Amino acid sequence: MEQVRLGNSDLLVSPLTVGCWSFGGDSKSYWGEQNQADVDALVAEALDRGINFFDTAVGYNDGNSELSLGKALGKRRAEAVICDKVQIQPADRLGQQYEDMVAAVLKRLNTDYIDLLMIHWPTPDEHLLRANLEALLSLRQKGMIREIGVSNFSLKTLEIAKETGVEVMADEFAFNLITRGPEREVLPYCEKNHIGVLAYMPLMQGVLTGKYETVADIPPMRRRTIHFAKNDNPNSGHGAPGADSEIETFLRGLRALSAGTGLPCGTLSVAWIRQKPALASVIVGCRTVEQLRENAAAVETKLSPETLKALDDLSKPLFDKLGDYLDIWKKPEESRIW
Repeated sequence: MEQVRLGNSDLLVSPLTVGCWSFGGDSKSYWGEQNQADVDALVAEALDRGINFFDTAVGYNDGNSELSLGKALGKRRAEAVICDKVQIQPADRLGQQYEDMVAAVLKRLNTDYIDLLMIHWPTPDEHLLRANLEALLSLRQKGMIREIGVSNFSLKTLEIAKETGVEVMADEFAFNLITRGPEREVLPYCEKNHIGVLAYMPLMQGVLTGKYETVADIPPMRRRTIHFAKNDNPNSGHGAPGADSEIETFLRGLRALSAGTGLPCGTLSVAWIRQKPALASVIVGCRTVEQLRENAAAVETKLSPETLKALDDLSKPLFDKLGDYLDIWKKPEESRIW
């Protein structure tokens, strides 16, 4: 698979990123149990195909995602580019806290450095945000990390990073056919400032694969976002009216377009993202080698201008209704993205 340069860095990454949230999971984890042998096979297949970008986080399965990825990479660590994410740390002993935390991460990953370290979510405390960004700079100067990225940062927080002296190489965002909020401002900003966008939830946790015909078919944990009315869903915390009718109309249209083009719904969804400006890589959670192969084929599929327009038009009613809202899990007054 081809590789692209991430921002202004020396990191060359594949346009498909293996999302490692499920790695190291047990029966109580969000994605359920993930067998290490399956992870080993998946990671080996990815590297053999030139898919070298792996996305994990301290919060994924209490560090077991990192541990599982480190085991799977083994002696092939040098072939991989690892993106890891950490939560905002409190102000007390900030520098030492980061060093201790990252030292533990390096041990779990069985590596001497992290290629790309991100703040997972910004904090509304601007002073604390600046202090955390400065702590990342210190880690980079000490060689513990190669480059700095951010996750869920919009224009204001990206500007704060710039003012702090951090050159952000990548910004992770939820972005897909029915979550187009970043398209109006975040993507143009990142393109102008040479920041690679990494799109997570490209398949909306399975909603865009074509396997669900109605909103009622979608498991409650997969419809926690502003796209879906809260109703009696205890997993939902946004309080918005949702767009259930528009979602079902969209899903019917996506299945029809799939039938007309001969391309699976998932392929259409991932390929549409891949052809957007500023997109460096699409993060897709893979549990099996078969899923990896399907997603690799999707990333390498080039859609015709007619199909791209059809997908834009099909998703426009949802884009118009949901607008530019970015934190798709929260009420506007509780948004973590600013």
